[in-house]
Amino acid sequence: MIKENHTALSDFTLLGYSEFPILQVLLFVMFLFIYVGIVLGNGLTIYVTLTDAALDSPMYFFLRNLSFLEICYTTVTLPNMLVNFLAENKNISFVGCAVQMYVMYVLASTECFLLAAMAYDRYVAICHPLHYKLIMSKELCLKLVTGPLILSMLVHVGQTYLLFTLPFCGSREINHFFCDLSPLLELACADIFVNEVYLFAATTVILILPFFLTVASYVKIISAILKMPSVEGQKKVFATCSSHLIMVSLFYGSATIAHLTPRTEETRNINKLLSLFYAILVPMFNPIVYTLRNREVKTCMKKLLMLAKKERILQNTTTLTEFILLGLSNEPNLQSTLFSTFLAIYIITLAGNLIIILLTLVDPVLHTPMYFFLRNLSFLEICYTSVNVPKMLENLLSGNKSISFLGCAIQTYFTFFLGGSECFLLASMAYDRYVAICKPLHYPVLMNRKVCMGLAVASWLSGFFMSFGHTSMVFTMSFCGSNEINHFFCDIPPLLKLACGDTSRTEIAVFVVAMIFVTFPFILILMSYAGIVITILGISSVEGRKKTFSTCSSHLIVVTLFYGSACIMYLKPNSTYSPNSDKYLSLFYTVVSPILNPIIYSFRNKEVKSALRKIWERKPFG
Repeated sequence: MIKENHTALSDFTLLGYSEFPILQVLLFVMFLFIYVGIVLGNGLTIYVTLTDAALDSPMYFFLRNLSFLEICYTTVTLPNMLVNFLAENKNISFVGCAVQMYVMYVLASTECFLLAAMAYDRYVAICHPLHYKLIMSKELCLKLVTGPLILSMLVHVGQTYLLFTLPFCGSREINHFFCDLSPLLELACADIFVNEVYLFAATTVILILPFFLTVASYVKIISAILKMPSVEGQKKVFATCSSHLIMVSLFYGSATIAHLTPRTEETRNINKLLSLFYAILVPMFNPIVYTLRNREVKTCMKKLLMLAKKERILQNTTTLTEFILLGLSNEPNLQSTLFSTFLAIYIITLAGNLIIILLTLVDPVLHTPMYFFLRNLSFLEICYTSVNVPKMLENLLSGNKSISFLGCAIQTYFTFFLGGSECFLLASMAYDRYVAICKPLHYPVLMNRKVCMGLAVASWLSGFFMSFGHTSMVFTMSFCGSNEINHFFCDIPPLLKLACGDTSRTEIAVFVVAMIFVTFPFILILMSYAGIVITILGISSVEGRKKTFSTCSSHLIVVTLFYGSACIMYLKPNSTYSPNSDKYLSLFYTVVSPILNPIIYSFRNKEVKSALRKIWERKPFG
């Protein structure tokens, strides 16, 4: 049956908010900010409840789980939604749709039970305060989290299986921004009675049961509050559960209306908006509600800010205001030579990568996934060199080698943001070459516009989030003594040398993050090239092997140059730090590698050379 479905219908089209074509870019920007806000806000809640001993209680254990769940919940739908705002092709594969719906419903169902567990926690705290610690033990709290997750996974396996074994025919357009159950049932061309019965049973267990448990807990809580003699006491006790009550009302209110109202032509768009509310806006409100309406969380936030402020006050005044970038050489006679050399390199880097971008945009022959990624890489290289080289040129020319504390933090952030993005972008390019060589017949389907856009956006976002963690870890440390950075830009290893106190934890954290964001895409690249090499060796003719290998040789050279220097630089122990050797390694992947990118792709690529020749030979007057 699944095989038949794949034959009849290989993918669906998520209409989303395509009825507003003019607003697509605006909606993309708005929802991107919302997504970043959700991840950062809930991430901060997790961090605060983990680090502050005052929040080591069952209530905040559940809140931490809720925040983590909200991040996962929005990540299931929002990234795909963001891609669809910019992409013409809004398709989602049959399997992708099934996976998205399953994970979405598992997380939503778990949230229902988690909110019920939080209500029960408040009930025990208010109605049985003397037995609170005994009743709400760590074992029970853990069971209240893991139990609902396992139950939800089991329930929704059956629901997803029953839905996606139905035959789908006719229209494949889902009038929604994610694969939801109700609009999918409307596309099925078979009797859906069994599905509706299962849906009703699942809704009763997953939605109504925890809702009644939540209501029962609050009935008991309100009864206990009303028995209190003082109004002040009633307000104080109610304040401990008001945040949770707001979240329950927001989540259940929108979810119940969206899923329990009949599906008619008039209610479709209303239900889509309600889904938007509980799937995206409620996760955004979670950290706001628990921060603004919770004294303990606000107190812990203030403590963190005060701690950061005290650390800054303890820092050396000079260090607080600025650092000194010593650069490549202190020899006065070399400054003008170095300035001229790096100015020429910078101009060539900008010009070369801009030519690549223009060529891949103008020439229709280059409108393929390979050149889409190359265009992104060239734009990234322009940004990457522009973060460090202009400041280096200014220092060489003026002799003033200072950089402000904030300027140094921003430079570090963007260097690692763009460097991390490049790692994943190179992995995406390797995957593109793997599909082109190993699965040529499926290449247009596997590497469609939506997939390419998704890989590019994911590459940029991965660097964005990774760099935020790196930079915050380094620039929240205390710097004392010398403010001289033995480098030509603000890099982490020389900055760690200026920090006072124990930096071992920061070094380990930086190393671990670097391991993930450098090693993981590197392993993906190795896996892609292992598949490519096996396929090439299977080609009988030597000429065929050479021709196939030539399509990925340029990318392989760029990967070797970038990863070779970056891995040596960041994946070695900090104890082996050598200022001069590390400076030249950094120079290679931040300045030299971006200039080689257009040269390699021009001289070793027939299609790029052909496009260049066509533009060169084109006469200005026809």
